[in-house]
Amino acid sequence: MRLSKRLAAILIVLVIIVGGGAFLYYPRGETFSATIAATISILNTDITAQKGGSGAFATALDGDLYRSGDIVAANVDGRAVLTFFDGSTLSVDPGSEVKVATLNRLDNGGIQVVIEQTLGRTWASVAKLKTPDSKFEVKTPTSTAAVRGTAFETTVTRRPDGTLAVTYTADDGQLLVTANAGGQATVTPNTQLEVDQGQPSPANATPLPPQPTLRVTASSGVGFALTGPSGATCGSPGNALSMFGCLQTQNGITVRQPAGGNYLVLLTAASALQNATLTVDALLGTNIVSTRTLTRSFNLGDLVRSGFAYTANPQSVGPFDAPELVTSICGAVGRGRIFSGGSLQERVDALSAFAKQNHGADVALVATQTELNTEIARQLATQQGGAAVTDANVTVDPAGLHFKGDVGTPIGRFTASGDASMGPVSGKVGIHLRGLSAGPLPAAILEQVRQTIEQNALSFSDGLPFFVKQVALRPGCFTIMGTTR
Repeated sequence: MRLSKRLAAILIVLVIIVGGGAFLYYPRGETFSATIAATISILNTDITAQKGGSGAFATALDGDLYRSGDIVAANVDGRAVLTFFDGSTLSVDPGSEVKVATLNRLDNGGIQVVIEQTLGRTWASVAKLKTPDSKFEVKTPTSTAAVRGTAFETTVTRRPDGTLAVTYTADDGQLLVTANAGGQATVTPNTQLEVDQGQPSPANATPLPPQPTLRVTASSGVGFALTGPSGATCGSPGNALSMFGCLQTQNGITVRQPAGGNYLVLLTAASALQNATLTVDALLGTNIVSTRTLTRSFNLGDLVRSGFAYTANPQSVGPFDAPELVTSICGAVGRGRIFSGGSLQERVDALSAFAKQNHGADVALVATQTELNTEIARQLATQQGGAAVTDANVTVDPAGLHFKGDVGTPIGRFTASGDASMGPVSGKVGIHLRGLSAGPLPAAILEQVRQTIEQNALSFSDGLPFFVKQVALRPGCFTIMGTTR
């Protein structure tokens, strides 16, 4: 089966089984949504999670939802970002483990978050807390940091003697750190505080020495998003702040201690602009060490992809890649060769031809919800026998793929709906199902049927000529990334 048809067929089967077979098999699945939960974005393949604080750890996928009691663990190469329903984010580095100890949406619109971090490094970008009873806290083995709208790094380190030390570094706002052994201290921007296990808090935080920094600024009217070597992003207002040490400024962003490597840039403009600029400065403290400027004219609606290399030691900014127009935001998040033009099947064929000649190359395949719905409609128009499905539709956003359709069955007509997370599983595209619903649903053998569907869904990527490393979900589209076999 051709790949575009295989993906559409999987989505149709989901609708048919959830709807047409619901009266035989399905009880209602998880009903909580991204509006009351934390949504995960996987930046590589090595993230596992445990639901409810018990049971086995399982592979986490893009769009999975987490709530109180759930644990997220990053292995030696794992990176992920948790985005909470108020827009706050928690970025998780390799070797880290965090528990969402408390996550509540208050009736007055506030939020209460308590994160327990047992090991590793995280970076929190906390939205301004809207109500007096809102809170965002990070608890560690030595202390607790409480904030009311800030950006800060938490590092839990195990020393050779087995004891733990925790370092808090503030980029914005203030932290109130309370040690388990007693004492408090306030951590302000560009300072840090270390609390040792079993020891009281130092009285004062320590100023940071001059830090290496990237500063990215743009002409008025130009919006941009920067994606770093780890896959984390940051950009002008309206973009996620998941990159360690990244803060928005009046006309751009700054990134403290940026990682060396290749950075991608997506640019757009609210109106036609002539000779608009994007400037990247590498600074040590306040001194500019290296600088580059990209100049380009924009038509209304242009999405432009470029990039540059940054060297951390010594600091330097390389020349910009040749700018190229992309058809969707998903066309800008991939690395290496991007396949986003032509029909879905045409780009898969082009990718396959490329893979035959280029082994071990980074590639990215882009698909939009418009293309998926077009293929679903085409297949439904030719369906014969079985449950009759009409008005099937799929939407895509960072919380997953959301599908629904009307399904005719022997006991009546139902509206079937559900959600699916996507991500890499052993080099293939995996799917997690949740929120399944279709009319009257008895409680019977859900887990067996769900596992069967999820296992069969892995066949989608049998036609992909590359090892899948990441799936990036964006509004209206997704990108599947990996390395050719």
